[in-house]
Amino acid sequence: MKKILFSAIFILILAATVRAEVTIKSETDKTKISTDEALTYKIIVTSTETGVPPPQPQKLEGFAVVSSANSSTVNFTGGGVKSILVHAFILAPMKTGKLKIPPAVIKMKDKTISSQEITIEVTQGKRKIVPLPQQKPGLPQQPLGKQTPEYTL
Repeated sequence: MKKILFSAIFILILAATVRAEVTIKSETDKTKISTDEALTYKIIVTSTETGVPPPQPQKLEGFAVVSSANSSTVNFTGGGVKSILVHAFILAPMKTGKLKIPPAVIKMKDKTISSQEITIEVTQGKRKIVPLPQQKPGLPQQPLGKQTPEYTL
Protein backbone atom coordinates (compact mmCIF):
# COMPACT_ATOMS: atom_id res chain seq x y z
CA MET A 1 0.00 0.00 0.00
CA LYS A 2 2.86 2.37 0.84
CA LYS A 3 4.46 1.70 -2.55
CA ILE A 4 1.22 2.57 -4.36
CA LEU A 5 0.78 5.76 -2.34
CA PHE A 6 4.43 6.74 -2.89
CA SER A 7 4.09 6.04 -6.64
CA ALA A 8 0.91 8.10 -6.88
CA ILE A 9 2.52 11.08 -5.11
CA PHE A 10 5.62 10.80 -7.31
CA ILE A 11 3.47 10.77 -10.47
CA LEU A 12 1.51 13.83 -9.30
CA ILE A 13 4.71 15.75 -8.56
CA LEU A 14 6.19 14.72 -11.90
CA ALA A 15 3.02 15.74 -13.75
CA ALA A 16 3.03 19.16 -12.05
CA THR A 17 6.69 19.65 -12.97
CA VAL A 18 6.17 18.61 -16.57
CA ARG A 19 3.15 20.93 -16.94
CA ALA A 20 5.06 23.95 -15.61
CA GLU A 21 6.39 25.81 -18.60
CA VAL A 22 7.99 29.18 -19.26
CA THR A 23 8.76 30.51 -22.72
CA ILE A 24 10.23 33.80 -23.87
CA LYS A 25 9.99 35.25 -27.34
CA SER A 26 11.26 38.48 -28.90
CA GLU A 27 9.74 40.08 -31.96
CA THR A 28 9.76 43.33 -33.92
CA ASP A 29 7.20 44.76 -36.30
CA LYS A 30 9.93 45.54 -38.87
CA THR A 31 13.34 44.12 -39.78
CA LYS A 32 14.26 46.84 -42.31
CA ILE A 33 13.89 50.52 -41.45
CA SER A 34 15.44 53.88 -42.29
CA THR A 35 16.73 56.44 -39.82
CA ASP A 36 13.40 58.27 -40.31
CA GLU A 37 11.45 55.38 -38.75
CA ALA A 38 11.04 53.64 -35.42
CA LEU A 39 10.17 50.03 -34.66
CA THR A 40 8.24 48.20 -31.99
CA TYR A 41 10.23 45.59 -30.07
CA LYS A 42 8.32 43.16 -27.83
CA ILE A 43 9.46 40.63 -25.26
CA ILE A 44 6.67 38.10 -24.64
CA VAL A 45 6.84 35.81 -21.61
CA THR A 46 4.31 32.97 -21.41
CA SER A 47 4.16 30.94 -18.22
CA THR A 48 2.19 28.31 -16.37
CA GLU A 49 4.38 28.90 -13.29
CA THR A 50 4.11 31.55 -10.62
CA GLY A 51 6.94 33.77 -9.49
CA VAL A 52 8.68 33.99 -12.87
CA PRO A 53 11.18 36.87 -12.75
CA PRO A 54 10.98 39.56 -15.45
CA PRO A 55 13.46 39.50 -18.34
CA GLN A 56 16.82 41.09 -17.60
CA PRO A 57 17.48 44.37 -19.44
CA GLN A 58 20.01 44.02 -22.22
CA LYS A 59 22.23 46.55 -23.91
CA LEU A 60 20.81 47.78 -27.21
CA GLU A 61 23.70 49.11 -29.26
CA GLY A 62 22.59 51.60 -31.91
CA PHE A 63 19.04 52.20 -30.65
CA ALA A 64 17.38 54.79 -28.43
CA VAL A 65 14.36 53.75 -26.36
CA VAL A 66 11.64 56.26 -27.25
CA SER A 67 8.93 54.78 -25.01
CA SER A 68 7.96 51.57 -23.23
CA ALA A 69 4.87 49.82 -21.89
CA ASN A 70 3.97 46.59 -20.09
CA SER A 71 0.82 44.49 -20.24
CA SER A 72 -0.28 41.23 -18.70
CA THR A 73 -3.03 38.70 -19.33
CA VAL A 74 -4.01 35.77 -17.13
CA ASN A 75 -6.11 32.90 -18.53
CA PHE A 76 -7.77 30.22 -16.41
CA THR A 77 -8.22 27.17 -18.64
CA GLY A 78 -8.47 23.43 -18.15
CA GLY A 79 -7.72 23.54 -14.45
CA GLY A 80 -4.55 25.59 -14.91
CA VAL A 81 -3.38 29.16 -15.15
CA LYS A 82 -1.50 30.68 -18.06
CA SER A 83 -0.03 34.18 -17.84
CA ILE A 84 1.26 36.26 -20.74
CA LEU A 85 3.47 39.27 -20.00
CA VAL A 86 4.38 41.64 -22.82
CA HIS A 87 7.12 44.26 -22.50
CA ALA A 88 6.97 46.61 -25.51
CA PHE A 89 9.49 49.25 -26.55
CA ILE A 90 9.52 51.83 -29.33
CA LEU A 91 13.11 51.94 -30.63
CA ALA A 92 14.64 54.60 -32.86
CA PRO A 93 17.86 53.79 -34.73
CA MET A 94 20.89 55.89 -33.82
CA LYS A 95 23.15 54.57 -36.58
CA THR A 96 22.94 52.76 -39.90
CA GLY A 97 23.92 49.21 -40.81
CA LYS A 98 22.93 45.78 -39.51
CA LEU A 99 22.06 46.26 -35.85
CA LYS A 100 21.48 43.35 -33.51
CA ILE A 101 18.98 43.18 -30.67
CA PRO A 102 20.41 40.59 -28.26
CA PRO A 103 18.30 37.76 -26.83
CA ALA A 104 16.11 38.59 -23.84
CA VAL A 105 17.02 36.42 -20.84
CA ILE A 106 15.16 35.13 -17.79
CA LYS A 107 17.25 33.56 -15.04
CA MET A 108 15.28 31.18 -12.87
CA LYS A 109 16.39 29.03 -9.95
CA ASP A 110 17.20 25.94 -11.96
CA LYS A 111 17.52 27.22 -15.53
CA THR A 112 18.10 30.17 -17.81
CA ILE A 113 15.88 30.68 -20.82
CA SER A 114 16.38 33.14 -23.65
CA SER A 115 14.70 34.40 -26.78
CA GLN A 116 16.26 34.68 -30.20
CA GLU A 117 18.53 37.48 -31.42
CA ILE A 118 16.96 39.86 -33.96
CA THR A 119 18.88 41.63 -36.73
CA ILE A 120 17.56 44.97 -37.99
CA GLU A 121 18.84 46.53 -41.22
CA VAL A 122 18.92 50.33 -40.92
CA THR A 123 19.43 52.56 -43.96
CA GLN A 124 20.05 56.30 -44.04
CA GLY A 125 16.86 58.33 -44.35
CA LYS A 126 16.36 62.08 -44.62
CA ARG A 127 16.80 62.61 -40.89
CA LYS A 128 20.30 63.23 -39.64
CA ILE A 129 21.01 61.14 -36.57
CA VAL A 130 21.64 63.28 -33.50
CA PRO A 131 22.38 61.48 -30.22
CA LEU A 132 19.94 62.26 -27.45
CA PRO A 133 21.76 64.01 -24.58
CA GLN A 134 20.03 62.12 -21.74
CA GLN A 135 19.56 58.79 -23.50
CA LYS A 136 21.59 55.87 -22.22
CA PRO A 137 21.99 52.94 -24.60
CA GLY A 138 19.90 49.92 -23.76
CA LEU A 139 16.60 49.26 -22.07
CA PRO A 140 15.53 51.16 -18.98
CA GLN A 141 17.75 50.41 -16.00
CA GLN A 142 14.72 49.78 -13.81
CA PRO A 143 13.81 46.06 -13.72
CA LEU A 144 11.10 45.19 -16.23
CA GLY A 145 7.68 44.76 -14.69
CA LYS A 146 8.41 47.11 -11.80
CA GLN A 147 7.18 50.58 -12.65
CA THR A 148 7.67 53.69 -10.55
CA PRO A 149 4.64 55.98 -10.75
CA GLU A 150 5.21 59.41 -12.21
CA TYR A 151 3.37 62.39 -10.74
CA THR A 152 2.78 65.72 -12.44
CA LEU A 153 1.65 68.70 -10.39
